[in-house]
Amino acid sequence: MNLLSEYNSYKDGDLRKDFKPIPLDKRMARFPFNKAAQVRIISYNLNLKRSSASTYAPLPPPPKTKEDSARITRYYDSIKINKRFELREAIDHSAFEGIQESRTLTSAEVSELTDVIYNTCEKYYIGVVSTSGCFFPRNAILFYDKNDKVFAFFEICFECSGIESLPRKMLEPIEACEYLYPELEKFFKSKGLTTEFIERK
Repeated sequence: MNLLSEYNSYKDGDLRKDFKPIPLDKRMARFPFNKAAQVRIISYNLNLKRSSASTYAPLPPPPKTKEDSARITRYYDSIKINKRFELREAIDHSAFEGIQESRTLTSAEVSELTDVIYNTCEKYYIGVVSTSGCFFPRNAILFYDKNDKVFAFFEICFECSGIESLPRKMLEPIEACEYLYPELEKFFKSKGLTTEFIERK
């Protein structure tokens, strides 16, 4: 049996018998890990539903009484609370108040993270990589330089299994297969971060 016919005998998602994990030194040699002085994982937009994040709310009428003024204050406070956090904008303006959860990873945790990112999809036979259009991210991996500035990031939407990066194309399409997201979400949760919408009570 030649290699092509052997490959064609497997279905998408079958485990590869010839899988050999990429060793740590090679994983750490890849950008952005090779340039990072610090790696941090974060959560944001946890209190926003995808559908409500872009809903336009009309401005209230001018206040006439003290009660009106109090109501308008509550209105503007709710807009601030419900404003969608945009990671690129936050980095550009060094305004990170919208981050709700954050954890700086240890060396061992960075090693664990690289294993998830670079070795998960390699385990499987994958023919087609599909993407969803929703992309409402609540989590990200931030890479900091020695001056404590973010120079790269992965932004992740676990609801639609989507990942975007800056700089673009830090992952090959095949490395962002559907099997990556459950493992990556498990990693975030194991470090105490939330990955899904939280209903306000």
